Amino acid sequence: MTSLYERMWPLIRQLPTEWAHGLGMRALALPIRLGERVSDPFEWRGLRLPNRIGVAAGFDKDAAVVRGVAGMGAGFIEVGTVLNRPWSGNPRPRMSRVAEQRAIWNRMGFPSDGLATVRRRLAALEKPGLVVACNIAPHPLTIRTADQPGFADRACMELDELVTGLHPHAEFFVVNLSSPNTRGLRGVLHGSGFADALIAPTRARLASLDAAAGRDHATPLLVKLPPETAEGKPWNPDSLEQLVGPLRPVCDGFVGVNTSIHLALRSAKEAEPDFPGGLSGAPLLPLALDANRVLAELAPDHLRIAAGGVLSGADAVALVDAGAHLVEVFSGMIYRGPSLVAECAEALRAGARPGEPNG
Repeated sequence: MTSLYERMWPLIRQLPTEWAHGLGMRALALPIRLGERVSDPFEWRGLRLPNRIGVAAGFDKDAAVVRGVAGMGAGFIEVGTVLNRPWSGNPRPRMSRVAEQRAIWNRMGFPSDGLATVRRRLAALEKPGLVVACNIAPHPLTIRTADQPGFADRACMELDELVTGLHPHAEFFVVNLSSPNTRGLRGVLHGSGFADALIAPTRARLASLDAAAGRDHATPLLVKLPPETAEGKPWNPDSLEQLVGPLRPVCDGFVGVNTSIHLALRSAKEAEPDFPGGLSGAPLLPLALDANRVLAELAPDHLRIAAGGVLSGADAVALVDAGAHLVEVFSGMIYRGPSLVAECAEALRAGARPGEPNG
């Protein structure tokens, strides 16, 4: 059955992509329910979610429409990426549809209202109706100093500031070192030796905050991974082990995957060879499936969240069959509308067992 959103799609696609997203955010701020929440409880080491479908980071960067996302029936949301201070992001154009591929190109560059605003909005939420996670990263101005002495200390201080400020309001955290939309960020993750040096102190800080707050379980800390090697090849056990091996002891899980630089170079007309940004949507699904199959082998005891290319309930089931515990949507909602959330949640309830690879 075609949804109202899909019937309106020929009109929506005439709007500039970033403008249309802003219009959708205003609609979500209205006190309306866009879908019923599917009950499919999931628990991992004390973290309890009402179902296994979440909305990925980047959709609600500043905790402006958490209640609206709950009204779509999502079990959780990643707010962010949150920065310790405001940032305007990259100049426009920085987002567009690649409609013939059901894809989205973006080079947003972490626009953020900053920690203080996000913390205030989350503090004002009473029983938001879903699990809130926070996606965090060092500030782009700090990332620009990655080749200078003291970078790791500066980045750690910012991550510490973020988890300290957001801990009362977040049930888990995701550190984003894999976005291709902030110049130099993915280089911090690939082969620099910085990744585990940033994650370990952040996890230790979370442990001390949990103890002080008397939480009955540890707040999970996850790392978001890119969909490909630095050379643009899909992950295999050897190549992904080089990346996640140092991270496994210092984090609790992984989100796989972020947007693709190499798909952007091939698919998005706005992409620039020296700073292409990333592509999401349908072309990303094969890379997300590959990454989650390998992650299930390399990190069987870690929490695994799949993201990338989900445009149907069948896509969500495929990612869980590949080894993910939870699934996030974002770009698919641009083409399918908010009904995609409940469709995916119902498909998982009916047809997939969490975290059991299909071989």
